[in-house]
Amino acid sequence: MPKAGEDLSKEQREIGLKKLTPQQQNFLDKYFNGDMTQTAAARAVGYKNASVSAVKLLRNPVVQERLEEMRLEARTKYGVTVDKSVRDLKKMRDEAWEMGKFGEAIRAEELRLKATGLLVNKSHVMHEDVNAMNREQVLEKLEEFQRMAKRRMKNVTPEQEEVVDIVEDSE
Repeated sequence: MPKAGEDLSKEQREIGLKKLTPQQQNFLDKYFNGDMTQTAAARAVGYKNASVSAVKLLRNPVVQERLEEMRLEARTKYGVTVDKSVRDLKKMRDEAWEMGKFGEAIRAEELRLKATGLLVNKSHVMHEDVNAMNREQVLEKLEEFQRMAKRRMKNVTPEQEEVVDIVEDSE
């Protein structure tokens, strides 16, 4: 499989292979080497609907083939494989657990799950320049965040029943 911009051989063209575009290669570089999620990589290289484009790209046979080549190159160059990393993280987790270092064990397991794709970080970051705000603006923004949080929360507090005192007749 030629890299982006390289011409296909006559045999490759005859069997219907297509070239990887420079944008597709750039996506793979960011995704594989740039420590980015597939959506972030697609967004970084200019795809409009990044999440949909990323899925389509990773299902594209030409892109899949190049990604596998990149993995093989990394495996050969660095001796790194997902299997080896997952095995090593499991060993670290087990050793930390046996030593009572539960935080380290949890972190190793988290990394192991991320490496296998079973755990994906999702976060929503809001950027506000608090230094440029006055006190009233900061309080207003905090109230807005509280309203947003309240809309997302479910009230599980039971309703309090009215307590009625029963007075016995002494007659």
